Amino acid sequence: MNPDEMLQEYERLLRAGIISQEEYRRQVGRLKAEVRRRAVEEEGIGAVLRLDPLTIQRVVQSQVFWVVLVVAMMPLLLASFGLQSAQGMILYFAFLWFFIFLRVFRLNLRGGRAGDIFFVIVMVTFFGLGLFLPALRYLLSPLYALIRVPFLPFRWLGFVLGVGITEEMTKAMPVFLLLWIAARQGRRLSLQATVLLGVASGLAFAGFENILYSEQFGARIFGMSFTQPEVVLSRLLMTPFLHSVWAGVVAFNLGLVHVSGPFRIGRAITIVGPGLMLAALLHGSYDTLAASPVLAVLVGAVSYLIFVLAVMAAKAWEGESESFLGERVL
Repeated sequence: MNPDEMLQEYERLLRAGIISQEEYRRQVGRLKAEVRRRAVEEEGIGAVLRLDPLTIQRVVQSQVFWVVLVVAMMPLLLASFGLQSAQGMILYFAFLWFFIFLRVFRLNLRGGRAGDIFFVIVMVTFFGLGLFLPALRYLLSPLYALIRVPFLPFRWLGFVLGVGITEEMTKAMPVFLLLWIAARQGRRLSLQATVLLGVASGLAFAGFENILYSEQFGARIFGMSFTQPEVVLSRLLMTPFLHSVWAGVVAFNLGLVHVSGPFRIGRAITIVGPGLMLAALLHGSYDTLAASPVLAVLVGAVSYLIFVLAVMAAKAWEGESESFLGERVL
Protein backbone atom coordinates (compact mmCIF):
# COMPACT_ATOMS: atom_id res chain seq x y z
CA MET A 1 0.00 0.00 0.00
CA ASN A 2 1.48 3.34 -1.04
CA PRO A 3 1.46 6.41 1.28
CA ASP A 4 -1.60 7.97 -0.40
CA GLU A 5 -3.60 4.78 0.02
CA MET A 6 -2.50 4.48 3.66
CA LEU A 7 -3.57 8.07 4.31
CA GLN A 8 -7.00 7.38 2.81
CA GLU A 9 -7.30 4.26 4.95
CA TYR A 10 -6.52 6.26 8.13
CA GLU A 11 -9.17 8.83 7.14
CA ARG A 12 -11.72 6.03 6.61
CA LEU A 13 -10.93 4.54 10.02
CA LEU A 14 -11.27 7.96 11.65
CA ARG A 15 -14.66 8.61 10.03
CA ALA A 16 -15.83 5.15 11.09
CA GLY A 17 -14.83 5.85 14.67
CA ILE A 18 -12.41 2.93 14.76
CA ILE A 19 -9.46 5.14 15.69
CA SER A 20 -9.40 8.34 17.74
CA GLN A 21 -8.38 11.79 16.50
CA GLU A 22 -5.18 11.53 18.53
CA GLU A 23 -4.33 8.13 17.02
CA TYR A 24 -5.06 9.51 13.53
CA ARG A 25 -2.63 12.42 14.02
CA ARG A 26 0.02 10.07 15.39
CA GLN A 27 -0.25 7.68 12.45
CA VAL A 28 -0.28 10.50 9.88
CA GLY A 29 2.79 12.05 11.49
CA ARG A 30 4.57 8.69 11.36
CA LEU A 31 3.55 8.26 7.72
CA LYS A 32 4.88 11.69 6.72
CA ALA A 33 8.16 11.03 8.48
CA GLU A 34 8.52 7.76 6.60
CA VAL A 35 7.79 9.50 3.28
CA ARG A 36 10.47 12.12 3.98
CA ARG A 37 12.98 9.43 4.94
CA ARG A 38 12.40 7.48 1.74
CA ALA A 39 12.64 10.67 -0.35
CA VAL A 40 16.09 11.44 1.10
CA GLU A 41 17.27 7.89 0.43
CA GLU A 42 15.99 7.91 -3.14
CA GLU A 43 16.59 11.52 -4.25
CA GLY A 44 19.34 12.76 -1.91
CA ILE A 45 19.51 16.16 -0.23
CA GLY A 46 17.62 17.78 -3.10
CA ALA A 47 14.44 16.19 -1.77
CA VAL A 48 14.66 18.36 1.36
CA LEU A 49 16.82 21.39 0.50
CA ARG A 50 14.80 23.50 -1.91
CA LEU A 51 17.27 24.86 -4.46
CA ASP A 52 14.82 25.64 -7.24
CA PRO A 53 14.96 29.18 -8.76
CA LEU A 54 11.51 30.22 -7.48
CA THR A 55 12.39 29.36 -3.87
CA ILE A 56 15.74 31.16 -4.09
CA GLN A 57 14.04 34.21 -5.61
CA ARG A 58 11.48 34.25 -2.78
CA VAL A 59 14.25 34.17 -0.15
CA VAL A 60 16.35 36.87 -1.83
CA GLN A 61 13.35 39.18 -2.12
CA SER A 62 12.40 38.85 1.56
CA GLN A 63 13.19 41.60 4.06
CA VAL A 64 14.27 39.06 6.68
CA PHE A 65 17.09 37.82 4.43
CA TRP A 66 18.54 41.28 3.82
CA VAL A 67 18.15 42.60 7.38
CA VAL A 68 19.99 39.65 8.91
CA LEU A 69 22.64 39.75 6.15
CA VAL A 70 23.32 43.46 6.70
CA VAL A 71 23.49 43.01 10.49
CA ALA A 72 25.88 40.09 10.12
CA MET A 73 28.09 41.71 7.46
CA MET A 74 28.10 45.26 8.90
CA PRO A 75 31.60 45.01 10.47
CA LEU A 76 33.10 43.98 7.12
CA LEU A 77 31.13 46.64 5.26
CA LEU A 78 32.37 49.34 7.63
CA ALA A 79 35.94 48.08 7.28
CA SER A 80 35.60 48.38 3.50
CA PHE A 81 35.02 52.11 4.00
CA GLY A 82 38.38 52.40 5.75
CA LEU A 83 37.10 52.61 9.32
CA GLN A 84 39.32 51.17 12.02
CA SER A 85 38.02 48.12 13.86
CA ALA A 86 37.03 50.02 17.01
CA GLN A 87 35.26 52.76 15.06
CA GLY A 88 33.50 50.20 12.90
CA MET A 89 32.26 48.28 15.91
CA ILE A 90 30.99 51.50 17.50
CA LEU A 91 28.76 52.20 14.51
CA TYR A 92 27.83 48.53 14.25
CA PHE A 93 26.45 48.39 17.78
CA ALA A 94 24.56 51.65 17.25
CA PHE A 95 22.93 50.17 14.13
CA LEU A 96 22.18 46.93 15.96
CA TRP A 97 20.47 48.72 18.84
CA PHE A 98 18.29 50.67 16.38
CA PHE A 99 17.16 47.40 14.81
CA ILE A 100 16.40 45.94 18.25
CA PHE A 101 14.32 48.96 19.31
CA LEU A 102 12.46 48.99 15.99
CA ARG A 103 11.73 45.28 16.12
CA VAL A 104 10.91 44.79 19.81
CA PHE A 105 8.75 47.87 20.38
CA ARG A 106 7.13 47.92 16.92
CA LEU A 107 7.60 51.69 16.70
CA ASN A 108 6.14 53.18 13.54
CA LEU A 109 7.13 56.26 11.57
CA ARG A 110 3.56 57.31 10.81
CA GLY A 111 3.43 60.85 9.50
CA GLY A 112 7.16 60.84 8.94
CA ARG A 113 9.51 59.72 6.20
CA ALA A 114 12.63 57.57 6.05
CA GLY A 115 14.50 60.78 5.21
CA ASP A 116 13.53 62.16 8.62
CA ILE A 117 15.76 59.57 10.32
CA PHE A 118 18.62 60.47 7.98
CA PHE A 119 18.08 64.19 8.73
CA VAL A 120 18.25 63.60 12.49
CA ILE A 121 21.40 61.48 12.21
CA VAL A 122 23.19 64.02 10.00
CA MET A 123 22.16 66.96 12.19
CA VAL A 124 23.26 65.41 15.48
CA THR A 125 26.48 64.08 13.97
CA PHE A 126 27.76 67.17 12.19
CA PHE A 127 25.87 70.17 13.56
CA GLY A 128 25.21 68.78 17.06
CA LEU A 129 28.59 67.29 17.92
CA GLY A 130 30.52 69.74 15.75
CA LEU A 131 28.95 73.04 16.81
CA PHE A 132 25.98 72.86 19.19
CA LEU A 133 27.59 70.69 21.88
CA PRO A 134 30.88 72.67 22.04
CA ALA A 135 28.89 75.91 22.31
CA LEU A 136 26.79 74.56 25.18
CA ARG A 137 29.88 73.23 26.91
CA TYR A 138 31.46 76.66 26.70
CA LEU A 139 28.34 78.35 28.11
CA LEU A 140 28.07 75.81 30.94
CA SER A 141 31.81 75.44 31.56
CA PRO A 142 31.52 76.39 35.27
CA LEU A 143 29.12 73.46 35.74
CA TYR A 144 31.33 71.17 33.67
CA ALA A 145 34.26 72.02 35.94
CA LEU A 146 32.41 70.44 38.88
CA ILE A 147 32.97 66.92 37.50
CA ARG A 148 36.62 67.19 38.54
CA VAL A 149 35.79 68.13 42.14
CA PRO A 150 36.52 65.26 44.60
CA PHE A 151 33.38 66.03 46.65
CA LEU A 152 30.77 63.57 45.32
CA PRO A 153 27.64 65.80 45.53
CA PHE A 154 29.39 68.57 43.55
CA ARG A 155 30.67 66.08 41.01
CA TRP A 156 27.15 64.70 40.64
CA LEU A 157 25.81 68.21 39.99
CA GLY A 158 28.47 68.67 37.34
CA PHE A 159 27.45 65.49 35.56
CA VAL A 160 23.73 66.32 35.77
CA LEU A 161 23.70 70.07 35.04
CA GLY A 162 26.82 70.11 32.90
CA VAL A 163 27.19 66.86 30.99
CA GLY A 164 23.57 65.71 31.20
CA ILE A 165 21.91 68.97 30.15
CA THR A 166 24.29 69.69 27.27
CA GLU A 167 24.23 66.20 25.78
CA GLU A 168 20.46 65.71 26.12
CA MET A 169 19.82 69.11 24.54
CA THR A 170 22.23 68.23 21.73
CA LYS A 171 20.35 65.02 20.99
CA ALA A 172 16.96 66.75 21.22
CA MET A 173 17.96 69.62 18.93
CA PRO A 174 17.60 67.76 15.60
CA VAL A 175 14.27 66.23 16.66
CA PHE A 176 12.98 69.70 17.57
CA LEU A 177 14.16 71.13 14.23
CA LEU A 178 12.54 68.30 12.32
CA LEU A 179 9.21 68.73 14.11
CA TRP A 180 9.34 72.47 13.43
CA ILE A 181 10.05 71.89 9.72
CA ALA A 182 7.32 69.24 9.53
CA ALA A 183 4.80 71.62 11.10
CA ARG A 184 5.74 74.29 8.54
CA GLN A 185 5.15 71.72 5.79
CA GLY A 186 1.77 70.78 7.21
CA ARG A 187 2.96 67.34 8.30
CA ARG A 188 1.96 65.83 11.63
CA LEU A 189 4.28 63.09 12.88
CA SER A 190 2.93 60.45 15.23
CA LEU A 191 4.08 60.34 18.83
CA GLN A 192 5.74 56.99 18.14
CA ALA A 193 7.62 58.54 15.22
CA THR A 194 9.12 61.23 17.45
CA VAL A 195 10.25 58.59 19.97
CA LEU A 196 11.85 56.63 17.12
CA LEU A 197 13.62 59.76 15.89
CA GLY A 198 14.88 60.38 19.42
CA VAL A 199 16.26 56.84 19.53
CA ALA A 200 18.01 57.42 16.18
CA SER A 201 19.48 60.70 17.43
CA GLY A 202 20.74 59.07 20.63
CA LEU A 203 22.35 56.18 18.77
CA ALA A 204 24.04 58.46 16.26
CA PHE A 205 25.27 60.72 19.06
CA ALA A 206 26.68 57.78 21.02
CA GLY A 207 28.32 56.24 17.98
CA PHE A 208 30.13 59.31 16.76
CA GLU A 209 30.93 60.57 20.26
CA ASN A 210 32.67 57.26 20.90
CA ILE A 211 34.57 57.62 17.64
CA LEU A 212 35.81 61.01 18.81
CA TYR A 213 36.87 59.43 22.11
CA SER A 214 38.63 56.62 20.27
CA GLU A 215 40.59 59.14 18.20
CA GLN A 216 41.53 61.31 21.19
CA PHE A 217 42.18 58.60 23.75
CA GLY A 218 42.77 55.54 21.56
CA ALA A 219 45.74 54.15 23.41
CA ARG A 220 43.99 54.43 26.76
CA ILE A 221 40.46 53.36 25.84
CA PHE A 222 40.44 51.58 22.50
CA GLY A 223 44.10 50.58 22.28
CA MET A 224 45.02 47.08 21.24
CA SER A 225 46.38 46.38 24.71
CA PHE A 226 42.84 46.61 26.17
CA THR A 227 44.19 47.31 29.64
CA GLN A 228 40.65 48.29 30.66
CA PRO A 229 38.33 45.98 28.70
CA GLU A 230 35.34 46.99 30.82
CA VAL A 231 35.69 50.54 29.48
CA VAL A 232 35.72 49.28 25.90
CA LEU A 233 32.68 47.05 26.42
CA SER A 234 30.83 49.78 28.29
CA ARG A 235 31.29 52.28 25.49
CA LEU A 236 30.50 49.80 22.73
CA LEU A 237 27.46 48.14 24.33
CA MET A 238 26.05 50.38 27.05
CA THR A 239 26.36 53.97 25.83
CA PRO A 240 24.42 53.50 22.56
CA PHE A 241 21.59 51.87 24.50
CA LEU A 242 21.50 54.45 27.28
CA HIS A 243 21.89 57.48 25.02
CA SER A 244 19.00 56.24 22.88
CA VAL A 245 16.80 55.62 25.93
CA TRP A 246 17.42 59.10 27.38
CA ALA A 247 16.97 60.76 23.98
CA GLY A 248 13.76 58.78 23.45
CA VAL A 249 12.31 60.12 26.71
CA VAL A 250 13.06 63.74 25.74
CA ALA A 251 11.76 63.13 22.21
CA PHE A 252 8.51 61.78 23.68
CA ASN A 253 7.99 65.11 25.44
CA LEU A 254 8.83 67.02 22.25
CA GLY A 255 6.38 64.84 20.35
CA LEU A 256 3.68 65.48 22.94
CA VAL A 257 3.95 69.22 22.26
CA HIS A 258 3.83 68.51 18.53
CA VAL A 259 0.70 66.32 18.55
CA SER A 260 -1.36 67.89 21.32
CA GLY A 261 -1.90 71.43 20.12
CA PRO A 262 -0.40 74.66 18.78
CA PHE A 263 3.22 75.39 19.59
CA ARG A 264 3.74 78.03 22.25
CA ILE A 265 7.03 78.69 24.04
CA GLY A 266 5.54 78.60 27.54
CA ARG A 267 3.62 75.42 26.84
CA ALA A 268 6.66 73.77 25.26
CA ILE A 269 8.87 74.58 28.25
CA THR A 270 6.23 73.24 30.64
CA ILE A 271 6.01 69.90 28.81
CA VAL A 272 9.57 69.41 27.54
CA GLY A 273 11.41 70.87 30.55
CA PRO A 274 10.57 68.04 33.00
CA GLY A 275 11.48 65.39 30.41
CA LEU A 276 14.81 67.07 29.71
CA MET A 277 15.61 67.38 33.40
CA LEU A 278 14.64 63.75 34.06
CA ALA A 279 16.90 62.53 31.24
CA ALA A 280 19.74 64.76 32.46
CA LEU A 281 19.26 63.50 36.02
CA LEU A 282 19.46 59.86 34.92
CA HIS A 283 22.35 60.61 32.55
CA GLY A 284 24.36 62.47 35.18
CA SER A 285 23.65 59.87 37.86
CA TYR A 286 24.85 57.08 35.58
CA ASP A 287 28.07 58.96 34.75
CA THR A 288 28.67 59.66 38.43
CA LEU A 289 28.16 56.01 39.40
CA ALA A 290 29.82 54.41 36.36
CA ALA A 291 32.70 53.21 38.53
CA SER A 292 30.19 51.30 40.71
CA PRO A 293 28.68 48.73 38.31
CA VAL A 294 25.79 47.65 40.54
CA LEU A 295 24.57 51.22 41.09
CA ALA A 296 25.15 52.11 37.44
CA VAL A 297 23.07 49.12 36.34
CA LEU A 298 20.29 50.24 38.68
CA VAL A 299 20.24 53.70 37.07
CA GLY A 300 20.28 52.08 33.63
CA ALA A 301 17.35 49.85 34.55
CA VAL A 302 15.31 52.83 35.82
CA SER A 303 16.15 54.73 32.63
CA TYR A 304 14.96 51.83 30.52
CA LEU A 305 11.76 51.47 32.58
CA ILE A 306 10.88 55.12 31.99
CA PHE A 307 11.56 54.72 28.27
CA VAL A 308 9.21 51.70 28.10
CA LEU A 309 6.54 53.74 29.90
CA ALA A 310 7.01 56.47 27.27
CA VAL A 311 6.58 53.93 24.46
CA MET A 312 3.43 52.59 26.13
CA ALA A 313 2.06 56.12 26.46
CA ALA A 314 2.83 56.87 22.81
CA LYS A 315 1.00 53.74 21.66
CA ALA A 316 -1.94 54.41 23.98
CA TRP A 317 -2.19 57.98 22.67
CA GLU A 318 -2.57 56.61 19.14
CA GLY A 319 -5.01 53.87 20.13
CA GLU A 320 -2.57 51.00 19.65
CA SER A 321 -2.25 48.02 21.95
CA GLU A 322 0.67 47.29 24.23
CA SER A 323 0.95 43.77 22.83
CA PHE A 324 4.74 44.04 22.58
CA LEU A 325 4.87 43.58 26.36
CA GLY A 326 3.30 40.14 26.06
CA GLU A 327 5.53 38.83 23.29
CA ARG A 328 8.19 36.25 24.03
CA VAL A 329 11.62 37.50 23.02
CA LEU A 330 13.45 34.28 23.89
